[in-house]
Amino acid sequence: MNLIIDEGNTAFKLAVFSGNDLVKSQSFLPFERQEMHSWISDYLTDIKHVIVSSVVEKHLDLSRYKFNELLLDEHTELPIKNHYQTPETLGRDRLANAVGAWSKNKNGHSLVVDLGTCIKYDLVQHEKGYLGGNISPGLKMRLAALHEFTAKLPELPLQQTEFGFGTDTASSMYNGALQGAYHEINGFLRKYAQEFPDLTIFMTGGDAKFFDKPFICDIFADSDLTLYGLNQILIFNVEKI
Repeated sequence: MNLIIDEGNTAFKLAVFSGNDLVKSQSFLPFERQEMHSWISDYLTDIKHVIVSSVVEKHLDLSRYKFNELLLDEHTELPIKNHYQTPETLGRDRLANAVGAWSKNKNGHSLVVDLGTCIKYDLVQHEKGYLGGNISPGLKMRLAALHEFTAKLPELPLQQTEFGFGTDTASSMYNGALQGAYHEINGFLRKYAQEFPDLTIFMTGGDAKFFDKPFICDIFADSDLTLYGLNQILIFNVEKI
C-alpha cells in the first residue's frame, strides 16, 4: 500500500492507496500530530511507500517508520511533461492536481479548478502534459482584502450567501466575493472550452461547496484529486526510491 501525505497550511490530508484505488483518507489540523500517527498505525504493516507534498516548514516526522519515502519537489520525475517555466515556484498541489486530472482523462484535455486559499486553474493537454494556468484570490482572501484595505468595511467570516444583491454591507461583501469568483470561474471555463475542444473540467478544494449554482460547463467534482495525483507520482517513482 501507498501512504499519501498532503501537508497544507490549514490542514494535513492523509490517504492510503492500494494500487490505483483509494482505500481511506482523512484530514487533520496541522497540530494533531499524535492523531495522525495513530491513523497511520492502523495500516502500518501494509504500507511500503510514502510520498509527502508539503508547503509547511514543520513536516510530520516519519523517522519512526521504515517507509520508502519520496518528498515531492521540482526535481521529482513525473508521468507527464511539465512545461512550467519556473518549476521551482510551482505549488506542489497544482502539480499533483495536473497529474490527477491526467490520470483520470489520459486521452483528453483537462482543466482543474482548485478552490482553496487561492483559486487555481491548471491546464493539462494530453499530447503535451502540464501547460500552466492561473492563480487568483480565494474566497476568504477576497473578504479579508475588503476589510484590510479599507477603513470601514468589517472583517467577515466566510459563509454561504444567496446569489443576488446585498441589502446591507455584510451581504454586499458576501455577494461581491462569491459572485465575483463565480463569474470569474465561468469566464475561464468559457475561454478554455473554446480553446481546447472536448475539455474535461475537474473541480476540487474545500471551498467548492460554496458554489451550488450550475456553471456553464459540466464539471466533475473530485475532492480527492490531489491525492490521486500524488499517488500516481509515487507509483511512477517507486523503483527509484
